[in-house]
Amino acid sequence: MPLALDHRSLGGVVVVTCNGRIVEGGEVAALQKHVTDLAAENPHVVLHLGGVEFVDSSGIGLLVRLLTRMRNTGGSLAICAASPRIREVLKVTRLHGVLTPHESEADAIADVFRYRASLRGSAAGTDILCVDRSPDVLAYVREVLHSAGYGVTSAGNLPDALTLLIATRPKAIVISRDLRSSRETRAASAFNERADALPVIELPPDFSTDDAGHAGAGLLAEVRKLVGNGEADAMATAE
Repeated sequence: MPLALDHRSLGGVVVVTCNGRIVEGGEVAALQKHVTDLAAENPHVVLHLGGVEFVDSSGIGLLVRLLTRMRNTGGSLAICAASPRIREVLKVTRLHGVLTPHESEADAIADVFRYRASLRGSAAGTDILCVDRSPDVLAYVREVLHSAGYGVTSAGNLPDALTLLIATRPKAIVISRDLRSSRETRAASAFNERADALPVIELPPDFSTDDAGHAGAGLLAEVRKLVGNGEADAMATAE
């Protein structure tokens, strides 16, 4: 079966879903080009290998080369959902400590977040998880909170939000009111049940059409009340 590749961005990490065989020839070349092209925009990549039925020596060699190349340029590469067969190959070749196979996307993404934090010399973790269907609302909220010194990640749907909630363990959640009330799918129910244990700020329906300054200031005030000052504000206060 030819190698099929798809990808999506999840909290600043690119998840590449692989289906088929990673073997010498066109498959290895396709994967290398796909990851290299993505890394030019985002150097942190997770390879989901749940649909990979076979990997030969060239395929394993490529994964090692990609990991080394990305780490040398300040990025990272993690793999997840590998089959028992691939895990056994990594164990036999003693590469399981290099290409650490994670059970799930959430585990792999959490590992990427920890690695990124280690490069910055800061503690792993995320202050705020933002969830909204509108990419424009997410971009605005991220920038407002980033500028105030908060660590922020975001998702445009509840399945991805659930993965990030498990992976990043945020201190609080900012979410649109309709998504917060959703229980229509298993992922929606699981997300909102987990969210019940955290401080949650619901964005009102008119958030996107409200005066930008008013909406941003109100959101920031609520976040500060629940989470405390961000890093930038804390430094300013200390000075």
